[in-house]
Amino acid sequence: MSCRAFCAYGARQVLDALPMLEHPPSLDETETLRRAAVRLQACLTLFYSCYPPTRVAFWKRRLRRLIRALNALRDCQRLLTLIPDGRVHLRLQQRLETLFSKAQMAWRQLRKDYVPNEIRGLSQRLAQSPTQPLTEELLNYARTRWQELARVNLKPFESEGQSPEGVWGRLQLMAEVAEMLQPLLGQEIPLDELRARYNQLDDLRFCERARALLTELKEQERALTLHYHGSLRGFKRIEQEFEKWIAQLRRPG
Repeated sequence: MSCRAFCAYGARQVLDALPMLEHPPSLDETETLRRAAVRLQACLTLFYSCYPPTRVAFWKRRLRRLIRALNALRDCQRLLTLIPDGRVHLRLQQRLETLFSKAQMAWRQLRKDYVPNEIRGLSQRLAQSPTQPLTEELLNYARTRWQELARVNLKPFESEGQSPEGVWGRLQLMAEVAEMLQPLLGQEIPLDELRARYNQLDDLRFCERARALLTELKEQERALTLHYHGSLRGFKRIEQEFEKWIAQLRRPG
């Protein structure tokens, strides 16, 4: 059972996020598109009960594919800004082109499946409810949703063995949810704390992902050298270049 006023509020949040997903990815605006996709994913999580469950599940699968592609693209772009030249830069630039192509494909699939159009149509109907003062029913419903999502997504941080990637994803989701609920619940929502934790973990996660990417590219370079030259005699200098950057990414900053 959903609160009608809460759904109307959520529909307006959804409609605010959708326009940024209208335009195809460009390398200059991939972060804008990524943030819009993340916000829409958070909307569909927070306001899940306002939409048909089977459609929400389908929309979120398509969005996850786009977000994964844009996350990888963001990591590669960020790494390229740290490595201005050399063989490593060349291989990163080539990988960037591949990742950008994947992001474009994911965006086209999202459009081909009419995901934005479907979401917009349903949201426009929900948003037609007249704006009303904050009622106790609305606030209680918003509070309950926050508590439910916090229990699922924030409590697991207390246990050990969580990967930075998984915790980062949950923090990103909850920071978006917090931004949407703070106008309703005010100081009950620890938005500043969530943003600070997210930003700190963002650096840790990036270093982990960057090291993994550089290690993968180094092994591909090794295989290429062996394939074309029949030995690894010319690989040592290239390997040292990769290892230098991997070593510099041991800790954020």
